[in-house]
This record gives sequence, structure tokens and C-alpha cells, in this order.
Amino acid sequence: MSTVVPITAARPLQLDPNSIAGEQLWKLRGEPRDVALDGCIEHLMINHDMTERSAENTAMRELAAVEAITSLDSIDISVTTTSTLVINRSDGYRVFLTVRDLRELLKGKGLVTGNKDSGRLLLLSRQ
Repeated sequence: MSTVVPITAARPLQLDPNSIAGEQLWKLRGEPRDVALDGCIEHLMINHDMTERSAENTAMRELAAVEAITSLDSIDISVTTTSTLVINRSDGYRVFLTVRDLRELLKGKGLVTGNKDSGRLLLLSRQ
């Protein structure tokens, strides 16, 4: 006799309730993405003595987690590399993109500065 295991629906990410970056992004939730990201980076650098790069990385990861909270799509980290991105869509399809594909997709898109201090962190502008 075989064992039957019930299939459960995929669940979206759960946010870390103790995340300093998450708390700051929550406070800035009405702001455009670039303003919220910049404000979070600045907060982490000034109030928590983080280096600029560490603050950027922390803020970016938390912003992505916040945006993913209502999505069942996800990045397949077991396949994704420095030159390959694989997205698992909720409909069962997988999307394969290379760095070249991503750069092509970004052409003509409105990129805005996410870190006003350095000006080196860019992200898509979404309203």
C-alpha cells in the first residue's frame, strides 16, 4: 500500500517581524520604491552603523521580500547563478533569463536611483 501525502498550496513568504529594514520600509510604504529604498538605506547607515553596501543589500532583500509577500512566483535559487535567473511562476511555467536578456528587458525602462548618496544603485520606477 502506498502512502498518500496531501498536496498543499504554496504559501507566500512570511516577513521577519524583527527586521529593522522591514520596519523602516513599512513606515515608508506610501512612498515610491526608490524613495522608500533610499530612506531605508540611509536609516540603516545612520542609525545602525551599517556600511553603505551592507545597508543597500539589506534594504534590497527586504524590499524584495515585502513585494513578494502576495506573490506565489519565486526565483529558483537552486538554478540561478551569477549569469542565469530562473523564475518559477505560480502557473507551473519556468522563465529562464540571462544577464543579456535582463539588460535587453531594461532598455527604455525608467530606471531611478535607489541610493541618492552614491547614485550607483538603480531600480525600476513603478507607480
